[in-house]
Amino acid sequence: MKTLNSYGPGIIFVLMISFLAMLLNEAVKNYINLEALTIAIIIGIIYNNIVGTPDNFKDGVNFSLKKLLKIGIVLLGFKLNVQAIWELGPHILIMVIVYVVLALIFAMLLGKIFKVNNKLATLVGVGSCICGASAVVALAPCINAHDDDAVIAVSIVSFLGAVGVLAYSALAASSFMLTPVQYGVWAGLSLHGVAHAIAAAFALGDTAGEIGTFVKMARVLMLVPVSIVLGYIFNSENTGSHKAKFPMYVLYFILAGIINSLGIVPLAVTKLLTRASSLFILMAMTAMGLSVNFKSIINKGLKTLLIGTILFIIFSSGSLATVLYYL
Repeated sequence: MKTLNSYGPGIIFVLMISFLAMLLNEAVKNYINLEALTIAIIIGIIYNNIVGTPDNFKDGVNFSLKKLLKIGIVLLGFKLNVQAIWELGPHILIMVIVYVVLALIFAMLLGKIFKVNNKLATLVGVGSCICGASAVVALAPCINAHDDDAVIAVSIVSFLGAVGVLAYSALAASSFMLTPVQYGVWAGLSLHGVAHAIAAAFALGDTAGEIGTFVKMARVLMLVPVSIVLGYIFNSENTGSHKAKFPMYVLYFILAGIINSLGIVPLAVTKLLTRASSLFILMAMTAMGLSVNFKSIINKGLKTLLIGTILFIIFSSGSLATVLYYL
C-alpha cells in the first residue's frame, strides 16, 4: 500500500505548477484569456518532454490525475441550479439538447472524415458542446479514452474557447445586432467551457451574463445523459476485459447539483466547494500534462484542431442564426 511519502512529492509538485499557472493567467488575462487549465497543461507538457518528470513524483501525479479529478467533478455540481435552468423555458432547453446531440454527431463524422480515432473525436465533441475541459476529463474515463487523447481534446477546446471569448467580447463591444438576452443565450449555448461562456456573456452586461450562465449550466447538466449514452456505446464496442463502466462520480455530481438547488448549503460553503473543484480540476490538468509524451500526440493534434475549429465555426454561426430566429 502506497504511503504519504510516495504520493506527497508528486502532489506538491503538481500543486506548485497549478499555482504558477494561476499566477501566469492573472498576469496575461487582460491581453489574452488562455485559462489556467490551458497554461497548466502547456507547462506540464513542456516540463515532461524537456526535463522529464522524476520517477518519485509519478505516484502523486497519477493520484492527482485519477482521484482529484473525480472529486473536482463532483464538487462542480455545486455550481448547478436546476430550478433556475428549468425556469428558462422549454424552448431554451430544447436548443441545448439539439445543440449537444448534433455537435456530438458532427464530431464523430468529422473524426471519420479526417481519420482521427473515434474516442478522440468524441472527446473534442464533448468538450465543444457541454462544458469544455471539465466535460472532457469527466467523460474520458467513461469511454476508456487514452490520457494523450484527453490532453489533446482539453488543449484544443480550451484554446478555441479562449479565441471565442476574444471574438464574442469584441462583438459585444461593437454595435452588435443582438439584445442582451439573445447575446447571453448565444454565448451560453455555443462557447466551450464554463469560464469562456460566462466571461463572454458578461461582456454585454449583467443581464446577458446571467442568461449566459443559466444556459451554460443547462449544458453542464447534459453531462449526465451524455455519459450514460456514450458509456453504453463504447461498452458495446469493447469486447475486451477493460470495458468502460458508468462513473459513479457523475451520479454524485448531479446529486450535488440537486442539493445546491435546494438551497440547504450555506453560500460560503458553496463558494468554498466550487473553489476546491476548480483547484482539483486544475491539478488534474497539470498531472495530465506531466503524463504526456509529446511525440505520441504531435501527429494527431493538427487534425484534431481542425475538427474542433470546424465544429466551432458551424455551431457558433448555427446557434447565432437560431437565436436570431426564435428569440
